[in-house]
Amino acid sequence: MKRIFITVIMLILCQFAHSQLSVVKGSFKILGNDQTASFDKKTDDNSTTCAVLKIKTINIDEEERKELDFSGDGLTYFVDRKYPTGEVWVWFSSGASYIQFSHPKYSSTEKFYFPDKIEAAKTYEITIEAKWAAVSGQKKPDLNYLVVKAEPAEAQIYIDGIYVADGEASKAMPVDSEVEWKIEYGDLYHPQSGKVSITIGEPVIVNKTLLPAFGYISVSTKPESGAIVFIDGKKAGETPYRSDKLKSGEHKVKVLKEMYKPLEKTVIVTDGNTVTAEMNMLANFSQLTISTDAESDIYIDNEYKAKGKWTGRLSEGTHLAEARKPSHETSLKSLNLVAGKDETTVIDNPVPIYGILDVNTSPLGATIYIDGKNCGTTPRILSEVLIGRRSLRLEKTGCAPVNKEITIEKDKTLSLSEKLQTGREISIKTDRSGDAIYVDGTYAGTTPLSISMVYGAHTVKAVRDGKTAEKQIKVQQIGGETSIVLSFEKEAETIIVKGVSFTMIPVKGGSFTMGCTSEQGSDCYDREKPSHQVSLSDYMIGKYEVTQELWEAVMGSNPSYFKGNTLPVEQVSWNDCQEFIRKLNNQTGKNFRLPTEAEWEYAARGGNRSNGYKYSGSNNIGSVAWYSDNSGSKTHPVGTKSPNELGIYDMSGNVWEWCSDWYGNYSGSSQTNPTGPATGSYRVYRGGSWSYFAKNCRVSYRYHYNPGLRYYNLGFRLALQ
Repeated sequence: MKRIFITVIMLILCQFAHSQLSVVKGSFKILGNDQTASFDKKTDDNSTTCAVLKIKTINIDEEERKELDFSGDGLTYFVDRKYPTGEVWVWFSSGASYIQFSHPKYSSTEKFYFPDKIEAAKTYEITIEAKWAAVSGQKKPDLNYLVVKAEPAEAQIYIDGIYVADGEASKAMPVDSEVEWKIEYGDLYHPQSGKVSITIGEPVIVNKTLLPAFGYISVSTKPESGAIVFIDGKKAGETPYRSDKLKSGEHKVKVLKEMYKPLEKTVIVTDGNTVTAEMNMLANFSQLTISTDAESDIYIDNEYKAKGKWTGRLSEGTHLAEARKPSHETSLKSLNLVAGKDETTVIDNPVPIYGILDVNTSPLGATIYIDGKNCGTTPRILSEVLIGRRSLRLEKTGCAPVNKEITIEKDKTLSLSEKLQTGREISIKTDRSGDAIYVDGTYAGTTPLSISMVYGAHTVKAVRDGKTAEKQIKVQQIGGETSIVLSFEKEAETIIVKGVSFTMIPVKGGSFTMGCTSEQGSDCYDREKPSHQVSLSDYMIGKYEVTQELWEAVMGSNPSYFKGNTLPVEQVSWNDCQEFIRKLNNQTGKNFRLPTEAEWEYAARGGNRSNGYKYSGSNNIGSVAWYSDNSGSKTHPVGTKSPNELGIYDMSGNVWEWCSDWYGNYSGSSQTNPTGPATGSYRVYRGGSWSYFAKNCRVSYRYHYNPGLRYYNLGFRLALQ
């Protein structure tokens, strides 16, 4: 209803307040640089080239402009007109002496005589205005609009004491009346008010910006920042701190910081200004340096501080310091600290607590190790063995070592008699030092390790960060293994290049049948035959096909036809891939490469976890591959289908993948780490693509092309030794 009322009022105002057209004095001019009349050339009924008059309008809306009409002397033709925003363009006869404007709603203008001759193909400009004027038979309008605009936009606007709107309001008011307006916005701005007279004509506009009734407080603390700030009792932040808007006037600022005395200050905030509160805090602590035995733990007030030595702050008053060490009596010291006074002190070393170990062996002469320390040979009574759980190891050449955990108690004797079994020395290694070794479930030491093991079968296990590597060995008097290496399976590795990450999946080496195997069925081509045995060493391969965002991070451009960061890169030749790999290796310090054809097929089949599928990860191609029947004739983001047994995606479908090999026919003989023919004309690519049939996406299917080929279904994935 409000909208209908406003529309009606506006119609009334338009009818009565703008009733006369007039030409704005001095507005007529020639537009010397305006080529409209030349570029949009028109002729009148006498085949004479027209001039153009661009008419600017004041107080005439878009619809009214279209009702404007024109007349001239008897030889003047008005050929065409256009209505760009705020104007009317008229093509009319050159040589015209005057023009007169008329409109159904307004009285016509007087004839306007052109001061100069109107020339063909010239552009002119004039401005006309609609004004209110008393006309016989018309009624003077009773209403006009009061428009009030406020800043900030959330301010409340009142007209004659009644709330109208926030920020901007309009209201039709009686002509010749005096109206009160008011703008206010909470306590943080000064309200404004006033009176205006409503007159006929343009809407009466009040435009006001409220002045702030607020300011800000900036709080800093010395000698240190980080104090908690309270303003008028409410927590506000930490120093250095600048407040939000605060009402002008008096405020209380309080700062608290551990080890400092509280400090409070009253500040006065003024309109639009920032008052600075510099708080000089007084220390309430002592700087303490305390030391003890280098292997002992320092505790203060039952809180761990450091091992051997600690420097830090403690509040004024009494504190209890301790030096603790396993199997030792704790040393105590009371501290009485004064604020502002630094203190340096020493805690007595913890006193060791001993028990007695009586150890004997058969045969005699075994070396005794307690917690790795050589303590002599058997038989021996050791009178100063620290109490608690201890690791005992007995070694003698030609005998298997004895490893056991023992418990020593204060002032008590533990007697042991051990029979050493004969065996031989075995060397145990991993790919690094420090891995824990267990023999038949008993801890034996860390790598590299050389120990005597009794004859017979044993289980040797290496443990590293919760992961294990295990091997069964048989110790024999003649022959057999004397040195073993335990290998941990590699883990997936994520590499980041210029903010783009990609993952390499470890593939444990092994043997498999390459080529047309039984599950490939009748779909096999001759180039997949004969099937043959292949053995491969460990390697790593890309979890996904190389994406466009990785290519662009390395190369600085994107050649792909289908664009998208997580889509596989395509339209890259074998030669392009080599350039990409060269730059990637320079940036990462690694040795990436294309996979060999054998590595590609082994990984696609699932490596040593293979379930013998026809496609990579399934016999149901739709669950693992984007191919001709489901792709919608385009590539898809990598990793959106299911992975294969090794957790590798898209080895069937999406895009073909280049391999490192030259193409050649298969041999039926067994091979180890094959790399393909030494030379050739074509390079191999594998895996099928979004545009190929299911049979082309099988794990044994292979094809080849010129290494310079680029196509929008051809990409690659990385390999790493």
